Parts: sequence; C-alpha cells; structure tokens
Amino acid sequence: MSKEGTDSAFITKLSSFSGKLTANKYIISIRDAFGAALPLTIIASFFVLINNLLLDPKIGLFKNIPGRQFITNIGIQAYNGTLGMMGLIVTFLIGYYLGKQLGSDGVLDGVISVAALVTLIPNIITITSNSGKAFKASAVLTQTQTSAEGMFLGIFAALIATRLLEWISKSDKLKISMPDGVPPAIANSFNGLIPALFVISIFGIFEETIVALTGMNVPDLMIKILQAPLVGGFQNYFGITFYGFLTCLLFTVGIHGDFVLGAVSSPILLTAFQQNMSAVKAGKVAPNIVTQPYVDCYIYITMISLVIAIFIGSHKANYRSIAKIGAVPALFNISEPLLFGLPVVFNPILAIPYVLVPICSSTLAYFATAFGLVAKTYVVVPWVTPAILSGFLATGGDWRASVLQIVIIIAGVFIYLPFVYAANRVKDPS
Repeated sequence: MSKEGTDSAFITKLSSFSGKLTANKYIISIRDAFGAALPLTIIASFFVLINNLLLDPKIGLFKNIPGRQFITNIGIQAYNGTLGMMGLIVTFLIGYYLGKQLGSDGVLDGVISVAALVTLIPNIITITSNSGKAFKASAVLTQTQTSAEGMFLGIFAALIATRLLEWISKSDKLKISMPDGVPPAIANSFNGLIPALFVISIFGIFEETIVALTGMNVPDLMIKILQAPLVGGFQNYFGITFYGFLTCLLFTVGIHGDFVLGAVSSPILLTAFQQNMSAVKAGKVAPNIVTQPYVDCYIYITMISLVIAIFIGSHKANYRSIAKIGAVPALFNISEPLLFGLPVVFNPILAIPYVLVPICSSTLAYFATAFGLVAKTYVVVPWVTPAILSGFLATGGDWRASVLQIVIIIAGVFIYLPFVYAANRVKDPS
C-alpha cells in the first residue's frame, strides 16, 4: 500500500472514531459547556497578558507608569471573576447541557451539579497567613477549588450528579405535585426536590466514606494519585518527557496539568535553575539540562503550532475563527482560548496530537542541550515571553536556542496537520 493510501486510511478511521465519540451526549455536553465559557477564558487571557508582560514590577514594559498597581489589581480581580471561577461555572454548564440532552430543562441539573461538587470539597481547610502562621477555616472555598484546578472534579460531579438526578426523577412517586397556578420554574424545582435530596446525600456519603477509609479528602486523594508517578526523575530524558506528556494529557480531560503537578515539579525545577544560575555566576558549567525556564521555553510553546496547522489545513469555519482569536494569546503561551474554544479538551482528534507534541519538543530540546548544540537555561524569563525571544534570553543570549524553538514549532505543525485534515471530515454535532 502506498504512503498516501496508508495516510488516507488512517485519517478515515480517525475521522470515523472521532465522529462517533463527539456525538456522545456526555462529550457534547462538555464541549458545549467549554464553548459557553470561552469568553471568560479570553477575558482572563487578556488581563494575564497585561499583568505579566506589561505591568510586572520587575520586567514589565510599563512597570514605571503611574497607577501601575491600581491597573494590576483590576487585572487580578478580573481573573478572579473569570478563570478563578471556571471550575464552578463549567460544572454548572455541563449539568445544564447534559440535563437538556437527557430531556429536562437543565437548570436544576446545573444547580445540583454545583452542589454535588461543593459536597465533595472538604468542610475545613488549612490556611497559611501572611505571617506564616497556619490555622484552620471552615465554610471557605479557595480558588484552588473554584478555578480550573478544580475543573476535573467538577466534570466528574456534573456528569454523575446529572445522570443520577434524571434517573431518579423518572419515578412519579418521588415528584411533588403543585397546583396549576404555580409558575413552571417553581413546579419543576419541587418535582426535583426529592431526587435532588437523594443525589446530594449520595455525594455526601461518598465524600465521608473516602475520608474515613483513606484519611484524605477527595480532591487531595485525586491529586496524590496523579502526582505519585512524578516524584523524582526530572533530570533524565524519560522523566521530563513523561512529565510533559502527563501534563498535557490531564489538560485533555479538563484538568489543569500545571496546577495539579506544579506542587511536585516547581521545587525540583526551580532548584535545578538555581544551581545553574549559581554555577554560571561562579564561572562554571551549568550542571542541569532541565530547569523551569527549559520547560517554559521548549515544552510549552507549541500551541502556536496548532494555530499555524489550522490556517494551513483546516476548512472548518469555526476552527479558523477560534484560531484567529487564539493566535495572539498562543504567541504568548496562553492556551485556554484554543483548549476550550476549539476545543482540544475532550476532543480526541486534537487531543492526540496535543499529547504527542510535548514528547517531540522534549526530545528535540533535551538532546540538543545534552549534545551541546544549545546552551543550558539559567535565566528566568516570564512564561508569557514569546518563543524565539524566550529561548535567546533563557540561555543568556544563545541564538541557537531561538533556532531550536523554531524547529520545535515547525515539528509541532507537522504533527498537528494530519489531525487537522482528519477534523475536516468530522461533522460537528448540532
């Protein structure tokens, strides 16, 4: 069989599989939820870009302008109200859209989904004050729980809670009949009262059972399970490549990989960076290949590859429109508009290359550095610094690092292109 025939067969099978999967009610609900929340990700990206590139107190282009802190605070509050609440908002929307898929009006499903999520969140948390003193607080929701960090738990809660609610609601014996003059919204709420009681009770029992059996709350248990494979191994090729792969894999199912795995990776990567910087200052050779700037400059720069691939090969108007919106954020390594807008999340036809690209970029960067083709990273640059410039700065002015970044981006384009072509054959569910 010719190469073209093999490629065509692969694209046909991939298109067929993706078409069937994206027609699933649960996948459609998640897709529509992320689509409805897309404006919030764009707004948040705008303020993140301003605060990190223009107003950063150390390296911002406008760091000395009057009222800098006032403007920065506006951006922080805007982020808190958008991506800072993304977990709760998406949880409601998934419940709402899945409820409509299952035949209800969706409103109660969305409300119960959020209630189920909060039921799984611990009642008492430990908070560290600015003075370093730790104390316990109750009836508190932190941004760790309400933002993208808590999104996976929210997806789980919404899918299970809505399915349970609709299943239990089928029993007429559990409905509370209201007089004809009662507004429909109130009548529907009372019809769902007893089923909702059962659903929330089930989630409460589940949460307390997990705590009793493991001594850990549900969010912490999930994080521990996800982080366990990453303890150690960052300074070898397989360790850092697996880290990049796992981070992106988590993103494809709605988990913010950087947030979840950052507790493990950040101390190790920043320590390696500090060792490199100290060595260079002392006139010695930097000892570590993998540092935080290495990860930021090489592994996570390829969303622009997806944008380029879409402009080259996509015939879908919605893909091209989202790519135009996400192009500028992608230049600054802000991926949320593309992740949730196309989406990449829960979209197998784009999720596959999304997890393959970091394997490629890690391979190119690791061995180029190991063989001395580019200098090791020892300068911290803001993660929103565009590729080409970031590599040059992170290596202390090595132009070859910029060339390496260009190679990584081009390689990413070639990885994405077959899947973009495959996406052309998939009809979007209405």
